[in-house]
Amino acid sequence: MKNFGSLFYKPKKNERAIKAKRWNVWSILGGALKKTCMVIGAMVLISTLISVFLIVTMSKKSAAPLPEDIILYFDMKNGISEAQVKPTILEPFPFTQPTLRNVIDTIERAKDDARVKGLVFNLNGAAINMAHTQELRAAINKFKEGGKFTKVYSSSYTDAMGGLGQYYLASVFDEIWMQPIGMMSVSGISMEMPFAKDLMDKVGVSAQFFQREEFKSAMENFTNSEMSPANEVALTSLLNNLSVTMLNDISKEREISQPQLMALVDKGIMTDKEGLNAKLLDRLDYGDKMLSEIRESISGDPDDESVELVTLARYSQSKQNKVPRAKTADDVALIYVIGAIVDHKGAGGNAGAYEITQAIATAYNDDDIKAIVLRVDSPGGSPTASETIRHALVRAQEKGKKVIVSMGPVAASGGYWISTHADKILANSGTITGSIGVIMGKFEGSDLFDKANINWQGPKFGENADIFSIHKKFDENAQARMTVLIDDVYDAFVSRVSEGRKMSKEDARTVAKGRAWTGSQALKRGLVDQIGGLNDALDETAILLGKKDRRDLNVIQMPRELNGLERVLELFGQEVGLGHFMKIMFGAESRMAKMFNSYTTQQHVLSTGNHTSVYDAELDMLR
Repeated sequence: MKNFGSLFYKPKKNERAIKAKRWNVWSILGGALKKTCMVIGAMVLISTLISVFLIVTMSKKSAAPLPEDIILYFDMKNGISEAQVKPTILEPFPFTQPTLRNVIDTIERAKDDARVKGLVFNLNGAAINMAHTQELRAAINKFKEGGKFTKVYSSSYTDAMGGLGQYYLASVFDEIWMQPIGMMSVSGISMEMPFAKDLMDKVGVSAQFFQREEFKSAMENFTNSEMSPANEVALTSLLNNLSVTMLNDISKEREISQPQLMALVDKGIMTDKEGLNAKLLDRLDYGDKMLSEIRESISGDPDDESVELVTLARYSQSKQNKVPRAKTADDVALIYVIGAIVDHKGAGGNAGAYEITQAIATAYNDDDIKAIVLRVDSPGGSPTASETIRHALVRAQEKGKKVIVSMGPVAASGGYWISTHADKILANSGTITGSIGVIMGKFEGSDLFDKANINWQGPKFGENADIFSIHKKFDENAQARMTVLIDDVYDAFVSRVSEGRKMSKEDARTVAKGRAWTGSQALKRGLVDQIGGLNDALDETAILLGKKDRRDLNVIQMPRELNGLERVLELFGQEVGLGHFMKIMFGAESRMAKMFNSYTTQQHVLSTGNHTSVYDAELDMLR
């Protein structure tokens, strides 16, 4: 007789059935996979719906007509990116961060707009690198030439690094405001990094790397217990050069003598009143007070809401501000190289040689495009990928295209390799470039495996089949092969510099040695041709083409930036497989790996197949 149970009594299930179900591996894996897919699918759907809502909302706002009296406003809390960042499943809204080019072009366009009365920046929480700061400062100085006011506000001037960086940007404005009880920090620049060799020795892991030459110290964190004399010399030189640039500019703009300013730097952190008394600040007051005073100066009424704060984004997107293309303008391709240079498609913030060379080829096969401007912000990467990009640019020159390189925050090692044969190279004085050297090697843990009683065994075919094994040190034969490899790559690098910069191989080797330089130092050594930002590079491009300046150019970004809806569709169409998800989360290019690289101040290791090779610039801390 069947036992149907009741509300208070439930019959027990067959014990065997329970056990069978409990230990059914395929059922468990299938259920887990199903739930994972449901979660990721829900994330995609929610992200898409939110994205569409935001795009529609922003489009309606940007379509509204601009007022007659405009206060241009920019909140830097989200920072500035070099170029548009592609959305991913884990980061669906990276495009909220404005690009440097858009910010600068908008400020310069507003200079000649009679409706725009002034410019206000909010620096709360701003984090910006030296090169971008210099390009922003140049744009703001041009804006001031139009006779319009510039004001900057922050609740405190203490950036994340506690140094001069944030204040260096603030110092270019006519008036510097800070909220009462805020703090001032002008405590200079420090460069420090951890050295882990002693810890690795205790654990049983060793870093076996070969370098060319003495200043190529990217893996010192793992091979040394302390900083090498060569690395200390190079870092000190960079630090001093950057510091002098900032101190000179701040001293001039704030009308503070160099000795007085140096005394303030040594003091470091100050109270609000100390900053005001030292002439580092102009006003201690609140943001609403600033807005009321601006409105009163324009219309006579401090509460006149017709005098609006108009964001840079809204002003830039307004149809009223579209600049008509000149009929005689030449087409110029703008191509970005951002992140570590890799052979495959760019992912996780890397610069993929495949995509970049495709863009270069599209440009040089287009008869309407007269020149290519390459914007480089890369610490280096794969030598083969770098050579692929360099060759594509040489091919463009052979087809009659001018090639101009604009260096951003970092254009070093592989980032410099791809730049060598350009018709002209421009860098900001705060750009980090050079680092013409090579590092190759691997991490090896044979002692660790011995301590853990782990015995690796297995057949091999070929004497050096296990040369990059993680459980075996380089033997004499392997060391000899590594020496041949690294010497060959370094000789090729120096040869490219010699050919491209039209200097003897001996001179190229002298300026190389793996040493990184600031843009101003590189100019003196013939590694770059001119100090300037992206717009300066576009002006030089126009001159090379027989034009007056960049206003005579039609700049076409390749690949072009996607609009809001296209970004959403790209996000929605991305592969969402479990393997892809795990790669993004925990792979060599993941956010977790980047966080570690950021902490150690250098991005070094590129995983390639079954071994690890390194070929890149140090000093990512200055980005």
